[in-house]
Amino acid sequence: MRIALLQVNTAPGDFSGNVALIANQARKALALAGRPLLCVVPSGALAGFPWDGMTRREGFYNLCHEAGHRLAAALLEGPELLMGLPSENGIYYVLLKDGHMGLVPRTPAGMLRLKGHSMYVPEEDWTSAAQAMSGYVADAVLDMTPRRFMPEEQVAYEAECANIARLWNRPVLSVKLWGATDALILSGGSCAFSPSGEITARAPLFEDAIITFDLEQPGDVQHVSPLPAREESLFCACVTGIRDYARKCGLSHIVLGLSGGMDSAIVACMAAEALGSEQVSALLMPSQWSSEHSLTDAETLVRNLGISSHTVAIQAIMKAFSSALALPLQGLPSPTTEGVDMVTENIQPRIRGTLLMALANHTGAFVLGTGNKSENAVGYCTLYGDTVGALEPIGDIYKTEVYTVARWYNANKGREIIPENIFTKAPSAELHPGQKDEDSLPPYEILDEILRQLFEEQRSPKDIQVEGCDQATLNSVLRKIEIAEFKRHQMAPCLRLSRCTLGYEWVMPASARILCC
Repeated sequence: MRIALLQVNTAPGDFSGNVALIANQARKALALAGRPLLCVVPSGALAGFPWDGMTRREGFYNLCHEAGHRLAAALLEGPELLMGLPSENGIYYVLLKDGHMGLVPRTPAGMLRLKGHSMYVPEEDWTSAAQAMSGYVADAVLDMTPRRFMPEEQVAYEAECANIARLWNRPVLSVKLWGATDALILSGGSCAFSPSGEITARAPLFEDAIITFDLEQPGDVQHVSPLPAREESLFCACVTGIRDYARKCGLSHIVLGLSGGMDSAIVACMAAEALGSEQVSALLMPSQWSSEHSLTDAETLVRNLGISSHTVAIQAIMKAFSSALALPLQGLPSPTTEGVDMVTENIQPRIRGTLLMALANHTGAFVLGTGNKSENAVGYCTLYGDTVGALEPIGDIYKTEVYTVARWYNANKGREIIPENIFTKAPSAELHPGQKDEDSLPPYEILDEILRQLFEEQRSPKDIQVEGCDQATLNSVLRKIEIAEFKRHQMAPCLRLSRCTLGYEWVMPASARILCC
């Protein structure tokens, strides 16, 4: 039996669009094969993933079923297609053949009988899969379960597939969705393994693809796309997240603020890659505290990317705010940081956030936030200021890794898109003259290692050990994480790129004091 795995990017609830997309991909697979074959799409592809929230819509499961019949009619002339549809009791499997949709019974052990072949379709982890296979004879293992993207996860997943293939002496096939839904990223990477555990096919990440497998000749090697390095996969994941957010929400233009720093620079590059430079507008908003190089670096980046930009100086607006607040604040003590008025510090980013939202509202665009994971974790950001936006592409990337992704980007482009000065100058929010991030935070190399051990490694605060970090610094960082939780409750969603994304795996009550107990 010849099998074609269809790697597709569908949208939640867009049944008409998903029917057309899957049908086109199936017809393309048939044309490439030139002979009868069974096409397979990931479970839930027709409904779009994730579909959990959509089940609150009355009649959702009926809509899924009706869409299945429409897809069957669209494939009247072939090929046959296997897919999983959501129901109140979980996934059920159907075969589309000769214009009709028929149920494929699935045994309690997870077996499907198709065209004279027995296929084991796991819906849990591989451990339970191994138990289920005990005592049964299957011709192949077929994994149709959507899996979210994380860097290097593909390597670990493929190692599991290869181990199962060798253990059972059966081919293992995996068909995956790709694309983004809000913060959720799916990468694709559909693959096939021979009974000896050798990879025989791998689809590229982050694009539509078709890979084929012949059960009668399981050792035949097809095209095996190379896996990208970590920096490339992170960049591509962010580009996919931005592009699909725009496409699936019916948006076409991006607005963002360019400060002359690295965070906004790399987000601008991702935005231009996602929608095209002509669909990206940048606002440069210098204040009296902005350095000359901040403006010139931002202007250089604008030219290199070919995006549009406007410069709006905010000194006069800041003075107007200060004048308006003079009477209400008269006689009140002013919170200060190193002698600088914190109220004035926070007005600056909030003015910028207001200007960005006004421009976006006027043009029908959406604002991209530019916060990174390190700064969001410790609250080094201003609510309703630099946190405005519909989506934060790099909110799950630590500051130190933002630089490595940016280095990869310049190298991949073969020229200096992001100016070298942005790499070499000390990070600064330019909240007051001469201000640097390290005035308020430990060096990012230390901060990021603390955060990695806390979030990704799930270490207890007492077990965190970072070279060059004393106990006072560690306690200060932990305290900042705790008191910044209320900010994270109000931030735009960030693309999920790690095992512990702020706002998803890491969600605490704003009043919790679990780290500094």
